[in-house]
Amino acid sequence: MTKLPGSMDQSLLLFALVPVVWIALFERRKKDDSRNTVNDSTTTKNDTTTKKKPSVTLGELDIRRKSQIATGRAMDHRHDTMLYRINDLDLSKTIFSSVKSPMARYMLRQQFGWYPMWSDASVARILALYNEQVPDSPPPIPPEILRFMNEECDFRVEHADGSFMDHLRWCHDFTHCWYKSDALGCDCAPLVLLLHSITGVGTNFFPMKASSLPKLEALLPSAAFKQVVAFPTFLRFLKQRSFIRDLQASSNLSQIQSVTLHRVIDNKPMTLTSDEMWVALNYQLIHSLDFLPLTHLGHAKKQFPNGSYHSDSAFLSEYHELYNLLQSKNKLFVNIQPIQLLSEELTDCPPWNFYSFVKAMLSPKLVSDTVEKLTFKSIQRFSDAIGHSLTYEFSYVEKKDDSS
Repeated sequence: MTKLPGSMDQSLLLFALVPVVWIALFERRKKDDSRNTVNDSTTTKNDTTTKKKPSVTLGELDIRRKSQIATGRAMDHRHDTMLYRINDLDLSKTIFSSVKSPMARYMLRQQFGWYPMWSDASVARILALYNEQVPDSPPPIPPEILRFMNEECDFRVEHADGSFMDHLRWCHDFTHCWYKSDALGCDCAPLVLLLHSITGVGTNFFPMKASSLPKLEALLPSAAFKQVVAFPTFLRFLKQRSFIRDLQASSNLSQIQSVTLHRVIDNKPMTLTSDEMWVALNYQLIHSLDFLPLTHLGHAKKQFPNGSYHSDSAFLSEYHELYNLLQSKNKLFVNIQPIQLLSEELTDCPPWNFYSFVKAMLSPKLVSDTVEKLTFKSIQRFSDAIGHSLTYEFSYVEKKDDSS
């Protein structure tokens, strides 16, 4: 694993960021006191029966998501939109409700607490492109799947950007358009991405109970069910990086026969073949595309002479690392194009605050390495809280003895 910054550099970063946290908490104290209290049940497996659940309906696609579906990639939209701060962003109603660290919560608000105001010309251009590139609607969701999601699951929380169902709808539709085939030859990829969060998300929210797994298994092809229950574990692997880097550094990648890991929802071990593993990682790439920053994806040398504005975005660095792995190993099955950056140098950045000022003064590597370390520890704590093992083991094809 990449060596993390030394204690002196870490202390420097923490010293620089502590005032940011306290300023933010002071400014938001009245609002945060009422919404930062996290129900302890969210750090374990949530009870999906205590409140009446609203009916599950397919979500909506906003302009950003329609752009991604139409182009098969993320784009820098800084000329298309203006970002406005969401001052009353309530993390307690989102999938990040169980994140308790004041610093982590503050950084989440910095990354997701923006509302885009799109220009009329951009909206017209993107909608025209979407209607041209996506003339046919994706296949309808099987009614028995929607019935299961209504009766056995709880999708009341909001996602990072919109409702949970908005995110699931995008995952389903994007996969339908851009994931044409894979090593399994299974035409169930859109269904897998629709249900990817059903057996748990990275912050220990569980839309369904483990006792409902037999019902879910009866509704899906075996290949799809296996990918759905494995998805939350691969998500945690992606965020901890070790799994991805072990594959990138492997000198005998072609000899991997299978990988054994543990399901998040019940910690039971499961084994995926090498082909199934690569398919699972392609699903992760699709999923992570929905978390990338909307604007300022290039370098802003004037304001950030040391590098990228988004050096603190774990989502962006995870995406790049996984994309590079799949592309370099010829395992990129989904037709996702590289992120489209604007040709000219950045001359502006989102509205500045004290956090932006401090970040601009620090080395991007120092910032990204520290965020990586914090993310690793956070995922470990979430798994420890529910007795989930993040260990994995590869098995390899046995070499034939030519001497016999």
